[in-house]
Amino acid sequence: MKVLLTRLTAFAGRHWLRIGLIGCALLLFSQKQIDFNVRLGHPGPDALPAANPDGLAPAPVVDTEEPLLMSESRPSVAEAGGFFSRFNFFGSATPDRFEELSLRSSGEVDAFVTRFRHVAEAEQEKFGIPVSITLATGLLYSRAGQAAGAREANNYFGLGCGSDWAGPTGRAAGDCIRSYETAWTSFRDFSLYLSSGPYAQLAQFGPRDYHRWAAGMQELGFNANGNLASELQRTIDRFQLFRFD
Repeated sequence: MKVLLTRLTAFAGRHWLRIGLIGCALLLFSQKQIDFNVRLGHPGPDALPAANPDGLAPAPVVDTEEPLLMSESRPSVAEAGGFFSRFNFFGSATPDRFEELSLRSSGEVDAFVTRFRHVAEAEQEKFGIPVSITLATGLLYSRAGQAAGAREANNYFGLGCGSDWAGPTGRAAGDCIRSYETAWTSFRDFSLYLSSGPYAQLAQFGPRDYHRWAAGMQELGFNANGNLASELQRTIDRFQLFRFD
């Protein structure tokens, strides 16, 4: 019992803000006074770097409260969870990949960017996808190249098998994923993926507007990740990947 109380006390100490927010939400819902629309995890102005070595500034932050893309065929990310799904006392089924990436050493991140920067630049020239989006997505889903899917199947973007995939497959975290012969083929398949189907409309944002690309990928349901826009933008801003766009 003493151990349980100690763990509960420690949990309350770490998550006091979330507990308070939930209490306020319950009170407001019971009184039926207002309608919620809460956004958590979006990077604020303080999260953006003041400057960068090349003198480039990040693109203006895009308010993604309203849908950018009115596609009837896009998957519904909202169905995966609402307000209360953001507060999971026993862990989240969808991990914060940015936080996981932050645990990697700066050397691993730098090595990944050095290795794949020119590949991403070539893909941008051919498909119009921002270099920062390609690198950030690869960093997040491969954990800077150290995730099992990247090491064993050369899958750097977490792309699943799906009914439209007829190529080799592998498994990561119990899920079926696409398997590639080389890292380059993984990057090319990612470019093809974002240039076809409902994702093709992302090209309207241009190769430098990574904020809208990030928001659009989340809206269209990329890997059913409801936090994707925030994770991509934080990754791009922290490692100043916008320098390469």
